[in-house]
Amino acid sequence: MKLMPHNDWSEIVATDQSGSVQKIMDGTLRAINSIGARRLSMSDISESSGVSRGTLYRYFASKEEVLAAFSEYVCSSFEKGIVESGEGIAEPIERFRAVMRFYGRFTIERSPEGIFEVEPAFHLNFLRSHFGRHKAAVQRALAPVFDHFDSLIGQRINRDAFCDTMVRLQLSTLIIPATPDWLAIWNSAPDRLCDWALQIAGHHSEHEKG
Repeated sequence: MKLMPHNDWSEIVATDQSGSVQKIMDGTLRAINSIGARRLSMSDISESSGVSRGTLYRYFASKEEVLAAFSEYVCSSFEKGIVESGEGIAEPIERFRAVMRFYGRFTIERSPEGIFEVEPAFHLNFLRSHFGRHKAAVQRALAPVFDHFDSLIGQRINRDAFCDTMVRLQLSTLIIPATPDWLAIWNSAPDRLCDWALQIAGHHSEHEKG
C-alpha cells in the first residue's frame, strides 16, 4: 500500500468543511478494528463512518486511498498532539509528565485490544513506515527535558537511543495490550528518571568533594 505524502493529507483536511473526512477516519479505525483492512470495503467504511457513499467517493476514489489517508491521519495526529502536549510548560519534569500522559492516552485510544490480531500486515506496514517520524516527534517534544537532564548529570543523554527505546516500548502494547498498571508505570517514568538523574548528580558532587 502506498502511503499518502504529508502535503496531500493537508490538502484533504483543508477542503473538509463539513467534518466528513474526520468521520471517515474515525469510521475507518472502527472498521479496521472489527473486520481488518484486507476485507474492508468502501461500503464498510461508509457504514462505519455514517457518511453516504457519495460523500466518501467525493474525497477518496478507492479503499487504498482511504487506508493511505488513514495511516497519515494517525501519524500526523500523533506528531501534532505529542508536540503540543508539552508546549507552554516551562518546568522540564512537568513537561515530561504532560508528554507521557498524552502518549499513554494516545496508546489506549489508538491501540484497542485485539487490533493487531485482526490485521497484522496492515499495522506492521504502518509501524515500519512511520517509526522514524514517531521517534522524531517524541524527540522534539522532549528536547527541553533532555537539556535539563544533561545539566543534572553533567553529560549529554543519547536522545536518539532514548526515543527509540521509548517508541518501541509503546509499540509493544500492540502485542500485549496496555493495562491500567502499564499506564501507571508509563506515567510514573518522568519522576523515576528525575530521581535517577538526581542520584547521579549527587554521586558526581560527592566525588568532586572527595
